[in-house]
Amino acid sequence: MARNGVRLMGRRACILALLAATSLAAATAARSASPNVAALQLALFQRGFYNGAFDGIAGPETRRATKRFQRRRHLQPDGVAGPKTRRAFGRWARHELGRRLLREGNRGWDVAQLQFLLRRNGIFVSLDGLFGPITEAAVLGIQRGAGVKADGVVGPQTIDVLRRTHDRLTRLGAQAHVRGQIDRWSRYYRVDRRLACALAWMESGHQPDLTSSTGAWGVFQVMPGTWRYVERVLADRRYPRNVEGNVRVGLLFLRHLLQTFGDTREALAAWYTGPAFVQKHGTGPRGRWFADNVLAIRPRC
Repeated sequence: MARNGVRLMGRRACILALLAATSLAAATAARSASPNVAALQLALFQRGFYNGAFDGIAGPETRRATKRFQRRRHLQPDGVAGPKTRRAFGRWARHELGRRLLREGNRGWDVAQLQFLLRRNGIFVSLDGLFGPITEAAVLGIQRGAGVKADGVVGPQTIDVLRRTHDRLTRLGAQAHVRGQIDRWSRYYRVDRRLACALAWMESGHQPDLTSSTGAWGVFQVMPGTWRYVERVLADRRYPRNVEGNVRVGLLFLRHLLQTFGDTREALAAWYTGPAFVQKHGTGPRGRWFADNVLAIRPRC
């Protein structure tokens, strides 16, 4: 049994190392990529000129597609998306990222740039230029993880966080470790792994050491009272104040809410607004908003 335990621990360590290496390699490759080029690739794809990856790299395929588009619009076919080429894309290409506040319902070139940056920061949203619920949930996780106002609205502060490069490798490595812990313990406690991953993203952006002004801490932003309840009532044991302990406490409380309410949306609303509120008043607007955002991001985890 001891030998099997060592093997399992070694296997888990290898998985976590692979997750971290994959994220770090992706981040390194993305350094040469441009959100502006990714938005161009999407615009060309939408018009039938480009069929490659939305990788933000101005390679031969992107330049050829740009030239074909330019010839069709009677522009100089230089393969560069200058002002005249941008205007030829119409209203969709009017806004550059940072020129307006972005929120759910917006669409266009700047939304595509935002989505590319979100991908580069560890959450795989669709790159479609449409600011929908998935993009909003991704933004909220980034904002919470960075400690800026979490309102789902993208302004200068959020853009600055997304554009930072000096701490991105560290952040992506931490996210990979967090996801490995969630994967391990969600299987152990028989909780939907993707649901747990999405909930943790909404609470902390998968940043392990985040502490709120109200004292909520860690990956799942567990309040001190909730931590004590899990230890004394649900588990009858103590948990260490580290990433693993926070994940285990968060998953135990999530499982408790899922079993209590028997409905995923109600359980998520109870997580956000409190079980007593949901039992007395139902999910309510704030609870529904939170549940909808978690469920929107779940397929991306």
